[in-house]
Amino acid sequence: MRKPRRKIWIDFAFSVTIISLTIAAIFIISRPSNSKEQPKNQTNGTASVSIESIESSYPGIKIVTEMSNDKKMPYAIQYPQSTHNEFNEQVLSYINDERANFLKRMEQLKKTKKDPTGELNISFETMHHKSGHYSFVMVSGSNFSDGKTSMVIHSFHLHPSTGAMHTIADVMNRNPEHLNVLSTKVKKELQADPSLQGKLADDYENWLAPLWSNFREYTLTDEEIVFYLNPQIVTDRTIGQPIVSIPLSSINSIVLKAYQSEEADPLQTEGQIGKKPVKPSHPESSKEDETTGEGEATHPDQPLAKRVALTFDDGPEPKVTPQILEILNRHDAKATFFMLGSRVEYYPDVAAAVQQAGHELGNHTWNHPNLVKLPSARVIEEIQKTSAKIEEVTGQKATAFRPPYGAVNQRIRGLSDIPIVLWDVDTLDWQHHDPTKILEKVKQQTKDGSIILMHDIHQSTADGLDAVLTYLESEGYSFVTVSELHE
Repeated sequence: MRKPRRKIWIDFAFSVTIISLTIAAIFIISRPSNSKEQPKNQTNGTASVSIESIESSYPGIKIVTEMSNDKKMPYAIQYPQSTHNEFNEQVLSYINDERANFLKRMEQLKKTKKDPTGELNISFETMHHKSGHYSFVMVSGSNFSDGKTSMVIHSFHLHPSTGAMHTIADVMNRNPEHLNVLSTKVKKELQADPSLQGKLADDYENWLAPLWSNFREYTLTDEEIVFYLNPQIVTDRTIGQPIVSIPLSSINSIVLKAYQSEEADPLQTEGQIGKKPVKPSHPESSKEDETTGEGEATHPDQPLAKRVALTFDDGPEPKVTPQILEILNRHDAKATFFMLGSRVEYYPDVAAAVQQAGHELGNHTWNHPNLVKLPSARVIEEIQKTSAKIEEVTGQKATAFRPPYGAVNQRIRGLSDIPIVLWDVDTLDWQHHDPTKILEKVKQQTKDGSIILMHDIHQSTADGLDAVLTYLESEGYSFVTVSELHE
């Protein structure tokens, strides 16, 4: 019996299928093994992005770190992550917008500048209220090779146990009269700030009108509420976002009962963010810390001449660190730089410049985690990897170790193979970004044998350093490294 002939369209379809599968197979075999192509870099051919998540000192909150080692436009981003999707989505939306704006700005620069460079850094601080309210202050800073810089402060709020994200309106019970009282109070404090005399814009009161949106950016602690105001309130661009702190005890009547202060604190100073620290008042200081920086700064056998140790954390930074080195050189001052291994890897020339200038090299871990929360193997890796990178880049060993956030206990001490150094003077430069307040803190807290904490990643720190050194010299202090201080 004769077999029936297949229709032509069947043969055609079969042929097309075979050809398509062949092409697909060739494509799969020939494509790179990684499914996501890494962005190109003109210096070393590739740029990678690393993302890491670790537990923070605060229950229910993780710290996510995202870093790009692109030589032309690196970025380092840290943000909080909770178990609540809505909060996480809001934070990620903000992070993505800031990163996109940074990359867009770089693309614009490429059209007018040859080989432009830029850097983006986003970090956050956590403030906790006894009610369970967490305030996260996100600080986004960028700088570009054309000299333009920017810094934006944004706040997020969360009760990790309930998922509630209270706005300032919620804190004030959404009462318009309470808003009027708050507006008047903030205006009064702003007018009384001596650092703003003559620098308030003519229309600054418009930005303090009783509108909830004018007081959107805030943080809440057990003792005060802090507002980060619109920068247009001031005419001096170097001031950035004015900060006003209001003791909760002075506004108990207009905040929810859960947020009210139990009693007035006569020692509270309204120009200071956060309560008077018992432990090192550094971002996200661990509740599990065994000790504070107090007491570790002073050698029992004090020399007759007054000495002080200047220390700088979290660098090196390609723009700010060289400025700080130049200022230290003018004052013939030596300091100790506690460097992050990840940043030494990104900026080896800057790290080498620190060593060549004769300063002491310190280890500040690779990625700035809270070591108390990490297993011992990971702690050892953070320390040893950083020490190895510092020695590789500078040819000199790190001689001191500072755990991030001052978080240390007996276990961490046993794992560190180099001396641990904390501090007793916290300038809070990471928090207020105000050059004048750095000097105020130094004047208030420095004594013979003090170790002063600053950061060489903030432009405001470089701006205020000369005044700090000039003041300390006038008070008869000489500048030594932390190792020299303990000799």
